[in-house]
Amino acid sequence: MIQEFVKPIASRILLRRTALRSTAVRLFILCSFALLSIQIFSARAESSPMSADNYPSSSRIIQQDSTLIELGTNIARELKGGEAHTFRLNLISGQFVRVVVNQKGIDVAVTLFGPDGKQIAYVDNPNGKWGAEPAIAIAEISAEHRLEVRSPNKDADAGSYEIKVVDLREATAKDKDFVAAERAFEQGRKLFGQRTTASQREAFEKFKQALVLLQSNEARDRQAIMLHVLAIAYYDSGEVQTAAVHFKRALPLFQAEGDRKQEANILNYLGGASDISGDLQEALRYYNQALQIFPAEKDQLLEARLLNNIGKIYFDFADWQKALEYYGRALPLFGTLNNQRSTANTLRNIGSVHVYLGDANKGLEYYQQALRLQRTVDDKAGEALTLTLMGFAQARLDNPQQSLENYNQALQLHRATGNRRWEAITLGTIGSTYSTIGDQQKALEYNQQSLELIRAVGDRRYEATALGNIGDAYALSGQPQKGKEYYDQALALFRNLDDRHSIARMLQGLARAERGMNNLNGARSRIEEALSEVEKVRGRIGSQQSRASYLATLQTAYTFYIDLMMQMHRLSPTEGHDAAALQVSERARTRSLLEMLTEARVNIREGVDAALLERERNLLQLLNAKAQRQVQLLGQKNTGVQHAALSKEISELEDQYQQAQTAIRKSSPAYAALTQPQPLGLKEIQTQLDQGTMLIEYSLGEERSYVWAVTRNSLKTYELPKREQIEKAARLVYGLLTARSQSKAGENAQQKGERIAQTDSQLLNASKELSQMVLGPIGPELGAERLVVVADGALQYVPFSALSVVSGQSSVAQRSRTNNEPRTTDNGPPTNYRPLIQDHEIISLPSASALAIQRQGLAHRKPAPNAVAVIADPVFSAADERLGAQAKTGAVKQSQADGAANTRIIEHLAEDSGLIIRRLKFTRQEADQILAEAPRAKSFRAIDFKANRATATGGELSKYRYVHFATHGYIDSERPDLSAIVLSLVDAEGKPQDGFLRAHEIYNLNLPAELVVLSACETGLGKEIKGEGLVGLTRGFMYAGARRVVVSLWNVNDKATAELMARFYRGMLKENKTPAAALRTAQMEMSRQRQWQSPYYWAAFVLQGEWK
Repeated sequence: MIQEFVKPIASRILLRRTALRSTAVRLFILCSFALLSIQIFSARAESSPMSADNYPSSSRIIQQDSTLIELGTNIARELKGGEAHTFRLNLISGQFVRVVVNQKGIDVAVTLFGPDGKQIAYVDNPNGKWGAEPAIAIAEISAEHRLEVRSPNKDADAGSYEIKVVDLREATAKDKDFVAAERAFEQGRKLFGQRTTASQREAFEKFKQALVLLQSNEARDRQAIMLHVLAIAYYDSGEVQTAAVHFKRALPLFQAEGDRKQEANILNYLGGASDISGDLQEALRYYNQALQIFPAEKDQLLEARLLNNIGKIYFDFADWQKALEYYGRALPLFGTLNNQRSTANTLRNIGSVHVYLGDANKGLEYYQQALRLQRTVDDKAGEALTLTLMGFAQARLDNPQQSLENYNQALQLHRATGNRRWEAITLGTIGSTYSTIGDQQKALEYNQQSLELIRAVGDRRYEATALGNIGDAYALSGQPQKGKEYYDQALALFRNLDDRHSIARMLQGLARAERGMNNLNGARSRIEEALSEVEKVRGRIGSQQSRASYLATLQTAYTFYIDLMMQMHRLSPTEGHDAAALQVSERARTRSLLEMLTEARVNIREGVDAALLERERNLLQLLNAKAQRQVQLLGQKNTGVQHAALSKEISELEDQYQQAQTAIRKSSPAYAALTQPQPLGLKEIQTQLDQGTMLIEYSLGEERSYVWAVTRNSLKTYELPKREQIEKAARLVYGLLTARSQSKAGENAQQKGERIAQTDSQLLNASKELSQMVLGPIGPELGAERLVVVADGALQYVPFSALSVVSGQSSVAQRSRTNNEPRTTDNGPPTNYRPLIQDHEIISLPSASALAIQRQGLAHRKPAPNAVAVIADPVFSAADERLGAQAKTGAVKQSQADGAANTRIIEHLAEDSGLIIRRLKFTRQEADQILAEAPRAKSFRAIDFKANRATATGGELSKYRYVHFATHGYIDSERPDLSAIVLSLVDAEGKPQDGFLRAHEIYNLNLPAELVVLSACETGLGKEIKGEGLVGLTRGFMYAGARRVVVSLWNVNDKATAELMARFYRGMLKENKTPAAALRTAQMEMSRQRQWQSPYYWAAFVLQGEWK
């Protein structure tokens, strides 16, 4: 019955379809999401109440001696798989009888036979191995009847049951209605099992008739079961929303009966229904509710399926790490149950994640494991599905012929097993492969076959998907009009299904088709409608992280819209389309950050249940403890198992913590009163800019990129090369800039010097090339004294202060300067290199809208009363000289550290020594030099043991305008909330303590600082999320109240950083310069000294936020 559960695929396929993109990408989405859905729902099919195997068949059972049962009799028996027990029951004509068999660890079917051997009652509820199976009837003649209890599955593990005659009386009118309801219900099951459209419609009427008959009866348990079966029938028929209505009616009935297992089962189905309808957050909530029922009610199979389902939701959220973690939890449970089919399905899902992550070879390894298991258990249907995915993996490895070979093998198996839905799907994947290799005619032929077959099967959802795929194929073959016809048909079907994800995707396809027909206004209307649907879905997601992940999957829609508006601008330059494109760019950026900054204005915890707040605090403490232990394991030998276990625990705690925060927001009166922020348009952006300031905002696209140069009175736009070209150049520049911080095994000082000289020489050319790409077109217009840069993609890693306007294209600002003497690097001859910092202040912003929201929130805040607080030179080790402990091992490790590169980087100094964090002696000098510039009475100094978490979180720092951390940074690019500032790891007695001030704690700080400086390594980096940018420490401090933050882009040099920071604070505290101006001055001064002339030493630090 696997094909009955493929209906969810359509929404998954179209979730990320982008028409006119690579057909290989579209093909993978079709395959991987289809398979993920199969794993999730096929397990339910094994116990489907409509399965033909549920009906009596004595040929497979072992008969045993019958026992007479009477009213009140309660008999307990053990039963093995395939066995049957028979009982005798004396009935009088007109008597109503109800016999209840309570299952305990084995699924049974109960049949009541009349004296003539004819079946008069049958029951096999969809309750698995536990729960009641009540058989009811009214005797037509007075005689002995036979009741059979059997295990339909000969391979089932042994279990037990109890049987009891609960009612035996003269039938009343209610009893007759009860029996009539059961008969109608049984007829409905048989009709539905015929699997024709007409029989299914008739089955629904029978089910409804049964429910009407039961209305006068108080048998809530039977009402619950009938609603459950009716819901499953609708579910199987693809009417998922109708199914969900009936599941929700059944749920409180099962809860009233105390049937936790059925409650969990229904929650699992509701999760699947929400998933199919596109509400992934609600699906996750249902799955987690079901999962919480365990371990009070042990059902490892359902638990494993739920874990797998949750993994799929995280897959859809593009949170691949969490998807892998949940699949990893499900896998051993399936193994313990020796459920090889489900084990193979999960292995296949894990393989799909790896392929989606770009490691097709690793994905193939998992597919091969799944394939071996499927062939062992002779799972032809599963084998066919795996072969389909293997075909895609081969396509990703540019092996189209091997891909077609896999598909054709799969197609034969689908046909042999009668899996017509998957036959249709595979025909579509073959068509997509032909499209990839340029044979659009064959692609259309296979897609048409796929459509015809899926229509014969009667799956409306996948019919819509197939129509959309054909629309794609026509669009790719240069026939947008025909593509539009198919998109329109698909859109109508998806609207009827209320599948907002797929509706949005079809609207995107229509937008592209309209553009292909040169109907640009029509294209604009369609893409705007598509993004409106996207916004509705996003608005239903509670977690900010999930919102960000969701929007990240839809960035291509925004870049298409931008490109469309710029095309319209080229045709009609005076109609404001360039301004509209800029607003779309803002709509695509840092939406979660905007909402978080808005939220930061209020105390969302005020008025929230104290128990919920306590849960949040407890989870945070647990999360910190586990994260601390994980850091301690880094670098140690043979800790892979421990590390994996901790990662699993941390992931679970993060989930719970996010859920607690979502619950707090939902129950917070202050949060409910907030108005969600809207991205800015051109006029609003211009009001944020003062005279002498230019905003430079980038949007990198697949075919071409754009940059907007905005001043208070003007807007100019320029077309740039495509994303791939710009990002390649940006990564090269970043690699060359950071070459000094990298150590190579076996490299001596001379060799390192030669390598650095070579990279410096390459840096000049690479920087020139990147500057030409991203600044060349703007160059002559750069007259502003201040440049505010909103970067995109890999440009976020590049310090624009170190880029330059290309020779021959001097900017207005450069032409106004007289000091244009040639410059040198510390290892090379004079050059014409003139970095932007020489002529401009450089500010970085995540988006223009983020600045506006931040300004609104801080507009009336008074500056803190005191000047500077410095936390520096923490104690990281019990072997630190400040403890007077000069143990031999400690001395050796310190000598190794002294020989290491002089950077603020956490290193593994020995394979078996764990993670050793070197002391940064220059941070003490840095602290002293900063405080020498500040009023002594208004300064705060926390060094040595006092530079700890208690100091950072105790509230003292809220009294200072400038807060400076000079220490190590710890960046977790996978879990950005675990990124941290590293403070003292031991106390004054040498006892270990948690010294990691993590991002999720920083969010909870009250830090109304005018400036926070993170004088450590890579503090400006984090997890890159499309649309959100680099998520890490910076936004934590902004949420906590910092007006601006200075952070680093790479592993900085300890001594150079101390020198830079001294100059920076001198400019602010002695010369009364703004932080932006002071940073620029300090960087220019450093760049003019031969020792620090390389941009590596001075360009790492960038200012994000307010420049005024």
